[in-house]
Amino acid sequence: MEEGLNSVLSGLEPAIVWRMFDAVRSIPRPSGSEQEMTRFLCGFASERGLAHLTDAVGNVLVKLPGRGPASSGRPVCIQAHTDMVAEKLDSSSHDFLRDPIDVEVDGDWVVSRETTLGADNGMGVAIMLALLDGGCESHPPLECLFTIDEERGLTGASHLDPGWLEARRMINLDSEEEGHFCIGCAGGVDVGIEGRFTPVPAPRGFVPLSVRVEGLLGGHSGMEIHSGRANAIRVLGRVLRTLIDGHRCAVASMAGGSKRNAIPRTASALVAAPRDGLEGIREAAAAIQARQREEFSPVDGDVTIAVTASTTTGDALPDSVMPPEFASRAVDLLLSLHHGVERMSCLSKGLVETSCNLAILESGVDSVSLVLTARSLVETAKYALVDRLDASARLAGFSHSRGNGYPGWKPDASSELLAAATAHHRGLTGGEPLVEAVHAGLECGIIGDRVGGMDMISMGPDIRGVHAPGERVCISSTGRFWEFLRGLLARL
Repeated sequence: MEEGLNSVLSGLEPAIVWRMFDAVRSIPRPSGSEQEMTRFLCGFASERGLAHLTDAVGNVLVKLPGRGPASSGRPVCIQAHTDMVAEKLDSSSHDFLRDPIDVEVDGDWVVSRETTLGADNGMGVAIMLALLDGGCESHPPLECLFTIDEERGLTGASHLDPGWLEARRMINLDSEEEGHFCIGCAGGVDVGIEGRFTPVPAPRGFVPLSVRVEGLLGGHSGMEIHSGRANAIRVLGRVLRTLIDGHRCAVASMAGGSKRNAIPRTASALVAAPRDGLEGIREAAAAIQARQREEFSPVDGDVTIAVTASTTTGDALPDSVMPPEFASRAVDLLLSLHHGVERMSCLSKGLVETSCNLAILESGVDSVSLVLTARSLVETAKYALVDRLDASARLAGFSHSRGNGYPGWKPDASSELLAAATAHHRGLTGGEPLVEAVHAGLECGIIGDRVGGMDMISMGPDIRGVHAPGERVCISSTGRFWEFLRGLLARL
């Protein structure tokens, strides 16, 4: 791997960690396509003579014997997921199934400008590889667990054979703030909503218009849901409501979002519009854009609503469109379904308890479908929200389904692992760490549920902008976290 080290990263410290991160960012691994990473991990273990297991879905467990004074300690599982959210700017030609992630150094940060960086959770994977490559002089036996497909629904953790793990202590490396120790997380469940229609002929004499919402920040639907950022699907709904009611437009198709755990950054629709109403439509779209920018100016003020005629886009007027009554119901559903924070926690100031992400919108020749993700620290609250989403679907005449549910992780303030990590942090910094639960879903909930009796903690270096282009990881924080983790393992 020395020969393949990206020259941009070659001077960074700790060198062993950045060398491993360079290897990770070079391997295509969007969620659902981690096969090459699984092969790499097995080969990495074999080259070093380390015992390893892999299963049918692609999870990998690599065992590292204890070393140094801590070698006789009870085993510890170190865990991270191998997949990444594959998001890019519309202007980017990046192919996530083929191309390495382009990176650059910007001050104290490593960043990918046009795509997600994959530091979530590629930095955790890199740190585990550095441990397996001999980067820690003293540690108990380590069971390094690499899981697949976390971002789409925690699939790898859900398929984990609990017999794989001897360890009943686990350090998860999927957190993104140095000095923060996570000891609990929200559970989640996906809700699918679908409506079907019989297409009708497109209005005669109408012309096709492309409507596109873009310029939004997006972000992680758990960690950023409280920020109040705009949702492109919701903005599209506001535009379509105006075009249907005031400008006689017919809707041919609509789409938005692409990941269940990312706040949608873009959305679009193809509509049939009266030829003599184009100027009024553009004025209406400009007025909505101005209102949206004012509404979201503190947090997401670059909302752009582009209305483009077919002469520019190349779109042809479709033969058929959605029936007006169905299109109206579908748009009403976009506007009425919950998105954002449902309730804040009564137990921890500033912590979101329950939320919903209106995540994905798609349409076919005779259907419109939606995917939403409900999260909560409280199981009953999660399913109460899902019940309300189901009710909204029924009122609109749409069907509904549930899938990809996963349990939360109940905090344990008496954790021995937490006590050890806190004492080590205090000794290094003289201060106290921030101990918290998070609204995002972590694999700890599923692994703890499947294995049982697990003492768990989640931690990591500073990573910002996850699940969106421009994601970045802090160089100095990575160095400090690496030293912290090595010191913690030495005292376990």
